[in-house]
Amino acid sequence: MNKQFWGCGFVFVAAMLLSAQDMPLESNENLWNAVANRSGPFLELLRQAEAGDKYAQYSVAIAYATGSGVPKNDGEGLRWLLQAAEQGLAGAQNNLGYRYEHGAGVPQDYGEALRWFSSAAEQKLPAAQYNLAYLYQSGEGVPLDYARAAELYGQAAAQGLAQARHQLGFAYLDGRGVPRNTTEAFDLFHLAAEQGLPAAQQNLGVMYFEGEGTARNYPEALKWFSRAANGGVPEAYHSLGHIYEFGNGVARDPAKAAGLYRQAAEHDLVIAQIELAALYEKGKGVQRDYSEAAKWLGRAAARGHPLAETAIGALYYRGEGVSRDYRQAADWFQKAAEQNYALAQENLGFLCQNGLGVPLSYAEAYKWFTLAAKSGRAGSGRALVALKQIMTAAQVRYGQAKVSEWVSHYNNLKGATQGTEARELHSYATAAQP
Repeated sequence: MNKQFWGCGFVFVAAMLLSAQDMPLESNENLWNAVANRSGPFLELLRQAEAGDKYAQYSVAIAYATGSGVPKNDGEGLRWLLQAAEQGLAGAQNNLGYRYEHGAGVPQDYGEALRWFSSAAEQKLPAAQYNLAYLYQSGEGVPLDYARAAELYGQAAAQGLAQARHQLGFAYLDGRGVPRNTTEAFDLFHLAAEQGLPAAQQNLGVMYFEGEGTARNYPEALKWFSRAANGGVPEAYHSLGHIYEFGNGVARDPAKAAGLYRQAAEHDLVIAQIELAALYEKGKGVQRDYSEAAKWLGRAAARGHPLAETAIGALYYRGEGVSRDYRQAADWFQKAAEQNYALAQENLGFLCQNGLGVPLSYAEAYKWFTLAAKSGRAGSGRALVALKQIMTAAQVRYGQAKVSEWVSHYNNLKGATQGTEARELHSYATAAQP
């Protein structure tokens, strides 16, 4: 049996795209500026609101909601907000829609959120068009409709809203709701990045790094990743770390890469935790320290990442950075194997064949080796051939039944979760393979 597979087998994603989220409420400063000519002392503002001035009503609502110039009073804030919204003030309607979407001071009600966002969007308020698009994109209160989401993002983007340009770029990148067009995606990311949107700066860096929608350009990728990192984007620290680890357009600097990975890892970015662990395991850019590797892998594995689960299992198998514990190794391999991660399946098959941390079972070993071999693990194919030589016909039939049962269960589980996965338009990272 070839035991080389006990290596962690780290292969990593160079850069990651950031996903969509709805737009938060306008800043208090913007709200007050919008009615600056009517603000005045609060009592005068209140008098105007009581006289039916919808702008004053909105300002009074914000004052009560934030405690600006008056004691904070959520009930009064909501009352005045509703009055302004009912009088057709788009900003108030968008604010109220956001509250209903998130259950902020009101019961969560996607139907009400849809109603208020729609009313404000009809008045061409970019933030409302964006938030309404997000409902269609995520299927909150409405059937999932990527085409309608893209249309609304386009309306807001045409008015210069950076977040809408960013999300419309994603639509073109994935071909969801619009024909796939990486050049259009690049152009939209560029516009939003130039407006200072950190997530767009990260994604523009990815486009330059991968050469997607534009010519590959590592210096440009470095520039935009750096700007995104300055904007506090954890994924940008990870992307910069990768650039310095592998010398993409810069001199290789594993120590600098380790520092950047650490910044992202401390923000709980799983892939950065795994990559930092790999540096500690190899002693690359840092002093070799299996305990540190185990610490970071443990944090990533606790989030359910199959590569991290497999890698921490390997450390328990070898007793590196942790006490040797075959039971723990088997438990972690099992978690990753159940996610159809081939390296973990191969490792678990070896433990089952030898009764290490689990009861000895040729049928279980047959199952896991078969599944791993189907995913292209050549070592599992060889192990399976050797295993069959010592199995009885009845054991082989039992193993085959276990394979069929697992495949049926996995396919059913995968089908049941597809709807949920489709709601997340963009993942943070693709699956890393050993």
